[in-house]
Amino acid sequence: MAGTTIEGVDGKVTLGSNTVLGIGTWKYTPGGSAELDNTEFGDTTEQILLGMRKRGSISFNGLAKLGDTTGQEACKLAQINATNITSLRFYCTASSYYTPNATTGYFSPSSTTANATQSSYVNITAFDIGSDKNGLATISFTGTVSGDMVLV
Repeated sequence: MAGTTIEGVDGKVTLGSNTVLGIGTWKYTPGGSAELDNTEFGDTTEQILLGMRKRGSISFNGLAKLGDTTGQEACKLAQINATNITSLRFYCTASSYYTPNATTGYFSPSSTTANATQSSYVNITAFDIGSDKNGLATISFTGTVSGDMVLV
């Protein structure tokens, strides 16, 4: 049985229950694991152990919207004030989204057995605003995920 294809038309980014206006793309990249050298004398091939997983990253961008105080402006203030965000949501469908892990298993709220859980948050680390005389003003946000985002 095949899985469900995700259509971008249903995507959006929200901060709490408020849509971040103007956003047209988002991306979440989970952190990779550190590779610890486990090679010793006599080995002919490098051997590794997987260490601590590194932080993940997020990005989202689109059209700049002046006056979006509960969306774009709130994200800018979160970066300026170094606020931990736990309510950021990246929607895949009208009802399914990625959000910082609260108490559930990695990647899935139904996968809590034998999976590490960690309270997680996002920090907006930068934002850029740009404009071109032949187009609309754009905005982009980047951030760091401390812990994991889970699919709800």
